[in-house]
Amino acid sequence: MNINMTSNASKVQKAMQGFSKQFPFAMSRALNATAFQIRKEIVEKTYPQSFDAKNRAFANAMMRVEKANKRKLSAAVFDRFKRNYMTNQAEGGIKQKSGRYIAIPAADRPKVSGKATYNRVHPRQVLNRPKAFVQTAKNSTMILERRTKKRYPLKKLYVLHTSSPRIPKRFPFYEDANRVARQRFDKNFAKAFKRAKATARR
Repeated sequence: MNINMTSNASKVQKAMQGFSKQFPFAMSRALNATAFQIRKEIVEKTYPQSFDAKNRAFANAMMRVEKANKRKLSAAVFDRFKRNYMTNQAEGGIKQKSGRYIAIPAADRPKVSGKATYNRVHPRQVLNRPKAFVQTAKNSTMILERRTKKRYPLKKLYVLHTSSPRIPKRFPFYEDANRVARQRFDKNFAKAFKRAKATARR
């Protein structure tokens, strides 16, 4: 999952007769400034609004910027972990099975705030608990857990699917990245080019 920004260098450079030497410096600075603004938007707004996650450290660790330079006028914001899960959340897709079932979190599964929490509520770990079990009722197979000594109520932790369900898009990574690029790049380039001209050797 990544968004790549490449300059339309040849057309813009032709329009800047007399300042062509400053162009690569200004363009690379503008691309980098925009890339970091996109990253900030994704980490601080897009990710928290898309997922019920109290710990934002994961998004901060995940998103990285590949910087442009005067010889490579291209910058990118990307997921350094390259997880298919995040790509599916951004693009939609089909959840692939690794066994007989695919476990989809149900209403009573505790919220996941980090790797340790996820490991505790993983379906295999849940089924190791003495009061957790699999039950099929009304054409639905679920992982349930009894939390008290009473027979009911039961907590619905996972719904088990034998077919591969479709994953809806819920993480507008590309949409938000493109929006920020449209809003910020021209201003960033104007600022960078002004500085390049001011510091150019006369």
